[in-house]
Amino acid sequence: MESLRSVRSGGSNRLTRESGLYGRAFLLAFTVCFHALDLSAQSAVGSITRHAIPFSGSLIIDSAGNVYSAGNVTGTSQPVTPGAAQIQAGGGTCAGFMVPQPCSDAYVGKADSNGNLVFGTRLGGPNFEYATALAVDAGGNVFVVGDTKGLFPTTAQAAIGTSTTSRVFAAKLSADGSRFVYSTYLPDTASDASAVAVNSQGNAYVAGTTTTGHAFITKLNPDGSAFLYNVTLPVSHVEGATAMVVDAAGNAVVTGVVQALPSGPQNVFITKLDASGNVVFSTHLGGSAADTPRAVQLDSSENIYVAGQTTSLDFPTTPGSFQPAPIVPMWNNTSPGGFIVKLSADGSAVLYSSYVKSLEIQGQGVTGLAVTASGEAYVGGSTGAGFAVTESAPQICFGGGIDGFVAHLDPRGTLLEATYVGGPQAEAAQTLALANDGSVMLVAISSGFPTFSRIRFGGPGWSAPACLSPDALNAATLNSEGTGIAPGEFITLTGFGIGPKNGIAYQPDAQGLAPRQLAGVQVFFDGVAAPILYAQSRQINVLAPFELNGKSSTNIQVQYNGTLLGPMAVPLTFAVPGIFRLQSGVSAQAAAFNQDGTLNGLSNPARTGSVVTVWGTGFGTTDPPCTTGGLNVPMAANLAGGMSVLLADIVVPGVAGRSNPAYYAGSAPALLCGVEQINVLVPSYAHGNFLFFPESVIAIIDGHELAGPTIGVTIAVK
Repeated sequence: MESLRSVRSGGSNRLTRESGLYGRAFLLAFTVCFHALDLSAQSAVGSITRHAIPFSGSLIIDSAGNVYSAGNVTGTSQPVTPGAAQIQAGGGTCAGFMVPQPCSDAYVGKADSNGNLVFGTRLGGPNFEYATALAVDAGGNVFVVGDTKGLFPTTAQAAIGTSTTSRVFAAKLSADGSRFVYSTYLPDTASDASAVAVNSQGNAYVAGTTTTGHAFITKLNPDGSAFLYNVTLPVSHVEGATAMVVDAAGNAVVTGVVQALPSGPQNVFITKLDASGNVVFSTHLGGSAADTPRAVQLDSSENIYVAGQTTSLDFPTTPGSFQPAPIVPMWNNTSPGGFIVKLSADGSAVLYSSYVKSLEIQGQGVTGLAVTASGEAYVGGSTGAGFAVTESAPQICFGGGIDGFVAHLDPRGTLLEATYVGGPQAEAAQTLALANDGSVMLVAISSGFPTFSRIRFGGPGWSAPACLSPDALNAATLNSEGTGIAPGEFITLTGFGIGPKNGIAYQPDAQGLAPRQLAGVQVFFDGVAAPILYAQSRQINVLAPFELNGKSSTNIQVQYNGTLLGPMAVPLTFAVPGIFRLQSGVSAQAAAFNQDGTLNGLSNPARTGSVVTVWGTGFGTTDPPCTTGGLNVPMAANLAGGMSVLLADIVVPGVAGRSNPAYYAGSAPALLCGVEQINVLVPSYAHGNFLFFPESVIAIIDGHELAGPTIGVTIAVK
């Protein structure tokens, strides 16, 4: 097969064909988008049970499966129960959008393990209040912290009963929700509170950020009448606490973000204080980009586990861990997603460190962490297709869109088992915990509503049954963008048992065409078999036939060795653009040629003002049309129906998003129909790893512009 480049000369496109191996390498790069893990099967059946949660906010789970909420309430926006500590609104009017509105109160709620509301209470006065974090002690008492704009209702003997300068509060609510044992202001050096923990003696520890931009920890005595210490952490540059845990001896371990150097990267700090507030140790770790911890836990040996989000491609990981390499998932732009680190109890050594393939948007990464006494870790978050789910998974198939996940690691940081949770709606995982019965509990936001999932992995000898994931994904991005598929788009179907255990890539016939049956696999669109490029137990790459043009939806079925899976109904749209990456699932670097015909990369960047060629799929049909399973015409063929392409929403620090029309967008001669070529001018403001996003536009048919996709690629620019 041959590769292709196109340059602009004399105001027109000139296409040249170059013999070589790159075409084959490129084709294989996008036909094999991710590798399934070969893990042995694990007699108990895996299961997930789910129910709704009757409130929203920052949610935590106790070991009995009760869920607690910290948030705010205005009017009847959250359920308040009779007999609760504060039923009536605090009163007052606050600034709102266009018109004044009632001020919100802080809110604390509890639901039982079946999702039934136990209690819900307000906490607030005539100004704005918002609960930001909470913790629960062994007796079920709830400790809550949050923000206030003043005139906060404190209790008698409060450590700070009145203040005109304090803006953070702490309170203790009885286990039945009927009264506040105490409520107090925190010292006015506190700007916000992000975490609270409680020890066995009933002392409350609050962590957050000071008014001068540093992390702090405040320790309150059991009745809230006195501060046992109030410490600003000795980290050298701007920082803020994000999570905290307290051990049996009253030592506090707090983690957060720190700017390692002035104008330097955002790293993770971990600091341990003794029961008197003296710093035992303080350290930080991270890479050259932004690293944000979301959770911290301890095992019985007081080893420290920290998990969160990272955009660093050089985050310090350890060999043999779950994911030591900085893989950028195809549905992320430039970020690996999440991380987990295990530190020795004295903070002197990293026992293991691993990336965790998870969502980069909306501060995701790893959002939940639970650790057993023996040092097994469970991490949870949100992810896309291609996560390393094991055959013991109660949900082995991708649910579609964005799924929650739970992964179980052994004390060395290697994967024991993993599962998807949720779908087809977006699942934004918040937190997880381990239940008394050995199950794993995950709380997530699904379509804006909180959900609780109780997860049990399958036991030895049990394996998940075959299934087909209910989402057809763009083969270049492993993402559906929620719009369906386009005729002529190469798509990826995921599942389990949908093909042979070992993947098989197609071999073109004498005419260079792809087969409609591969390794016992067929894919049918409305009953018609389609060309298949790759088939494996967990992944099939297939072309959506051009004959789907004019339809609003299609039914897809997979047949493997005579067994049918599906159908699944998928909507159709005119375009779902995605650009192929050079190493799918490894980095965001596009499969791109510079204007001189050489492969683009960090060692061979493009110059500004030059033309770079990339390839994609899902850009719509061409004129003249292409044949399903055939090759693109050996000449320039523009996109049909007045469609054009913009390289849009370009992300450059300090520069507003811009749109650059492509010089050429259409067929990719010598490559399979369904692969499009896009030639674009590198703008003058581009530099380094330049991130851009494709956008298809209908210019003639109805003037409608398709919203740009959220998944982009990078090219190297000098």
